[in-house]
Amino acid sequence: MPAIDADLQTAYAYTFPYYEMARQRFISSEVQRTPVNTFGHRRTLADHTARAVTTPNNDTLYSSAWLDLSAGPIELTVPRIPAGRYWSMQFMDASTSTVALLGSRDEGDGDFKVWIARHGDTTDAPAGMRVLRLATRDVWMLGRIVVDGTHDLPAVQALQDGLRLRAVKAGSAPAGPVAPAAPRGSPTDGGNYLAVVNDMLQRSGVPAADQERLKRWSAFGIGVGSGAPTPEQGAALTAALPELNASLRNGAQRAMNARVVQQWSYPDPAIGTFGTDHALRATVALVGLAALPPSEAIYLGAVPSHSDKPFHGSQRYRVRVPAQGIDAKAFWSLSMYQVEPDGRLFFVDNPIRRYAVGNRTPGLVKNADGSLDLYVQQQEPTEATQKANWLPAPAGLFRMTLRAYLPSAAMLKGEAPLPVVETLP
Repeated sequence: MPAIDADLQTAYAYTFPYYEMARQRFISSEVQRTPVNTFGHRRTLADHTARAVTTPNNDTLYSSAWLDLSAGPIELTVPRIPAGRYWSMQFMDASTSTVALLGSRDEGDGDFKVWIARHGDTTDAPAGMRVLRLATRDVWMLGRIVVDGTHDLPAVQALQDGLRLRAVKAGSAPAGPVAPAAPRGSPTDGGNYLAVVNDMLQRSGVPAADQERLKRWSAFGIGVGSGAPTPEQGAALTAALPELNASLRNGAQRAMNARVVQQWSYPDPAIGTFGTDHALRATVALVGLAALPPSEAIYLGAVPSHSDKPFHGSQRYRVRVPAQGIDAKAFWSLSMYQVEPDGRLFFVDNPIRRYAVGNRTPGLVKNADGSLDLYVQQQEPTEATQKANWLPAPAGLFRMTLRAYLPSAAMLKGEAPLPVVETLP
């Protein structure tokens, strides 16, 4: 296969997050049947059947809403949330960048209303209401509320019910983006891809700093205001998509492994906000869509002691958590993900339905010095303590992600103690 044009690779990286946002909105509206400007609540913790978003967590319930601000402002009501319970409400623009973040870190126990409007909207907000003005028409609002086990689900579900959205101006539902041809996987149809991303760019508006490059990419059929892409441009992109998608998968290592500290990869500090790092934005859209900025939650990836031997279910491992635990104000967890052929990461089915362990997991057995040994393997251990501390692994390749919500400054800098991963005989 001939080498892919470098400028096409850059254009694909720039536009891929827009495609992913359109794909996720399609799944929400057409598959899950959740209307725009309306909350859709996940009432149970994510498990191996959760396939809508890569690298899901098993710690919080999600409350998701796709906002379309073209018809006017949206009013959000956040109920009172008991002190000490972690919660957050993340706002992502059409490019996947986090443009606002509300939560327990800064907002305490909630109980307020927010006026959400697009830049340039002249509608007056009621006095005393918090105001968010966002740049793009399409916004993904994703809420997280921590759950302390299945017994805690009814309490969190009640909090979800207290979340409310109200369109300030009455009217019919705004039209959605062009539908992706492959809503459950990576794009394979070049013509459809161009239609989706061009529509998203048209709906969102191209930032002034990027308008020149979009003009240059019109040769590939990418951009707005230049007419519909030709069949030849669609066919050329279809031929290039396998290599372009592979390039994104390879770039995931850069996104999630900016540096390694104590056998754990620290993510690029720009994750979640991205700035002008469009390559980073694209790879996170592929393997960690909706990742929170590190200051809110940091995601660390376990690094095998021998880089040429990735984690695999044919091997046994021990993860020793230090006695002082993980330096996070809210909570921490260690999640197990099976690596899919397209690079996405999902939970794996297992006999005990355990997808993550953390400081809220009941029944874990600590060592005499307060440290905690977690046993990562495919087969259930026979020894009682190991069985209690078992994190089931899949048969094939897997990755482990350590999440720390509201991490300390020392944790963000890589100066806090981290778990030690050892390969067992």
